[in-house]
Amino acid sequence: MIVGCNSYSLSRLPRYEAFAQMQALGLRDVELWTGHASYLRDEVDPAAVAAEARVSGLAIHAYGIGGLSGLPLGLVEARLDRAFRFARGLGTDLVTGIVDREAVAVADDLCGRHGVRFAIENHWYAELARPEDCAAAVATASPAIGVNIDTGHFAFLGCDLDEAARMLGARTLNVHLKAVRAPGRLEVFRRRFQKRYRMEPALPRPGDGLDVFIGTLAETGYHGLLAIEHEAPGAETELVVYRDRARQLVSRAAVRYEDRMQAHG
Repeated sequence: MIVGCNSYSLSRLPRYEAFAQMQALGLRDVELWTGHASYLRDEVDPAAVAAEARVSGLAIHAYGIGGLSGLPLGLVEARLDRAFRFARGLGTDLVTGIVDREAVAVADDLCGRHGVRFAIENHWYAELARPEDCAAAVATASPAIGVNIDTGHFAFLGCDLDEAARMLGARTLNVHLKAVRAPGRLEVFRRRFQKRYRMEPALPRPGDGLDVFIGTLAETGYHGLLAIEHEAPGAETELVVYRDRARQLVSRAAVRYEDRMQAHG
């Protein structure tokens, strides 16, 4: 697995500063957030953005377009078409985003046309929020459609991260590595009713479920990006905690995997 960063973690910074910050942290494998290079703005040249990343020593692994849930299907199709073209201009074939069930087939068709992959991101308030929702959504889709596991949103709903990794690992195309403060069921219900969708960020720590999650994900054969996504005002300084924890988790998972392979050798 590759430890990298979603540039959304540095959403308060302009793109050039975000690139410089990720380079300084050694987080050079990047999921580029649409807020740093919008596919909806004609004046943004994806090839030029990709060149900026290369100059900063960064590699763009995925392009994150955020939420399209709740929008008319025709508008979702138009936006996905445009986002997929933009991603190819960036030099990546992987786009992540939030869509409703009815948009999955549309995304699948567009993936075939553009030669890209699309990873459905689970957000706690969306239609495809729980592991079983995501599993059902990709079950009949082509391999170009997969899942972008956001650990924070699953944890917020009280989902077991180990179980989520087992259920979705084979169809996982990208991961947002995130820790949050998880409320109780009543609070989740209250926030849904009030349309208060933002979660309280936390730093990764023992007992956050990420150890088992990464280990299980490794067992499923996932070797893609772990894009750190920290949505706190102090993200610029706190990302180092995430980076060190993520690298430690990946290293431990690799050792456990090697030990198992030798035991069964």
